[in-house]
Formats: sequence, structure tokens, C-alpha cells
Amino acid sequence: MNSRTLAPVFHSLLLAAALLLPSCQQAAPSQAKAASVSVESLLKDQRRVLTLEGGKNFRDLGGYRTASGMAVKWRTLFRSGDPSGLTPADEKKLAGYGIRTVCDLRDNDEREEEPNRWVEHAGLDYWTRDYAMDLSPLAAAMRDPQPSHDKSRAGMLALYRQLPEEQAESYAAMFGKLVDGKLPLAFNCSAGKDRTGVGAALILHALGVPRETILADYALSDHVFDYRAQLQKDAKTSESAAHMAAMPWPVVEPMMASDPAYLKEAFAAIEQRYGSLDGYLAQRLGVTAEMRASLRRQLLEPA
Repeated sequence: MNSRTLAPVFHSLLLAAALLLPSCQQAAPSQAKAASVSVESLLKDQRRVLTLEGGKNFRDLGGYRTASGMAVKWRTLFRSGDPSGLTPADEKKLAGYGIRTVCDLRDNDEREEEPNRWVEHAGLDYWTRDYAMDLSPLAAAMRDPQPSHDKSRAGMLALYRQLPEEQAESYAAMFGKLVDGKLPLAFNCSAGKDRTGVGAALILHALGVPRETILADYALSDHVFDYRAQLQKDAKTSESAAHMAAMPWPVVEPMMASDPAYLKEAFAAIEQRYGSLDGYLAQRLGVTAEMRASLRRQLLEPA
């Protein structure tokens, strides 16, 4: 199984994060230790997770406090998973938030399989790019004659090490939209946790949000979606999901988790190459000090 033949399987894994729960699950111990800001505290504000009939991991990044005592504005910046299931009622609700711009981080195959009809119906500024996601780290884990939880997790860590470079063009474009004031803005991938998770982390860092809060926001996906239940549901109609659902859950689980260790791995890869997240923003994404000041003027308000 090569990286491209694995793509439909992994995309099904990402899309499997589609069942919004009425209440939160308990965080895994490793995740709870990773962020001293509790996930539960982030969920106390009912504005955080958008209740949508067909929305997948659709969340508001508002309310997060910065080190300088400011806060991210509500209803200005949204992150989500695959938007193809949004219903007319969902689209009407989202219209009330005045969203102007959508940055879709999915690759060509994903967008073709699950078109974003919301942006067509709403006439939004829709940004995408032409690329094929490199899934070779996961392909290696799945090709192993003796797949295991640890090997799948290692594949995810390797995937996160490459995301900052692979997705740099997408992140640079997204920062450009933000600086240009194309707000409110929503950005998504498939499950809204991997490419979207790194993108959200970079934006929050640029705004001055502490890392412990960034890690807690990243871990939030595991608390608002039941990945396993949705995978079993998708297996009834999707061959790739059925293949994955037939595998032992401990092998599959790392690919569907929002383990803060993954995001830390992306940070470590950035810091090894650029010295810091600030260095990555400036050198790789072209986000200047002036651009960051503009972002803060537009996206922050007194706490």
C-alpha cells in the first residue's frame, strides 16, 4: 500500500470525526498532562463549539487570552473539519456570523470526493491550492506486517514533523487573508485536527496566546467528536472506512487522536529548522512584524 492508495483510507479517518457529542469525553491521561489549561475550561463557554446539523468539529477560536491581557475576538476566526455535510439550516446559521472567507486546506482528492458546496451557495471568498498530501509516514505504518499502536503513533509523529513544510504555502496564504482583513474567516481540513490544528496553533501563537492554551485548544477535538463511532458508521457505505474499521482499534486510534504530543512534534521540527515559531513565521511564511501587529489589531480586543 503506497501513500496515494492509502489516501482514501486516511481521508476516511479524517472524515470519521463527524459525530458531534452532546457532552464531553474524558481526556486521555497523556493529553491531560500535556496542557495545564484544561480542555474542560475551554468548553465552559457555549460559543466555543458550534452546534450544526452537518458540521464537523466546527469551533470558534474566540476568547483565548494572550500573555498581554488581550483576548481573541469571538465570531471572527473559525476552525472546522470537512464542510461538505453542512445542511441548508447550517448554512443559514453560518450566514448569521458573516463569514466572508474560507481557506480549505484539503488536497485535490479530498475536495473532489467531498466538495465544499457551502462556499458555492454563500458566494464566499474560497481559497484552495493544487496539491497531493504526502501520507508516506502512515503508509509505512500500515504496510508493516505487524501493525501496532506504537507504530501508528510513530507514523503520526512523522506526519506532524513534515506538516509545517508541506502546508507552508497554505498557512502563508491564510495569514495573507487575515492580514488583508478578509474577516470573519473559517479554515478547515478533513477532520479539522491535523492541518487545521497546526494552522490554528500558528495563528494563536502569532497573536500572543500562551502555548499551554494552544495545546489545550488542539486537544479539544477529542472531546467534541466520537471518532470511533463515526468510523463504524462510515464503514457501512465506504470501502476504505470498512477496511480501517476491521483493524484492531489500538492500531487505528493514534491516527484519529488529537494527542498534544503530535503538535509538540510539529513545534520541535519548526524550532530545529528555524530556531523558533517566530522564526518560522517570518522566514518560511513571510509574516513580518508589521503583519503580526496588523493581525493583533484586527483579531484582539481587551479581555
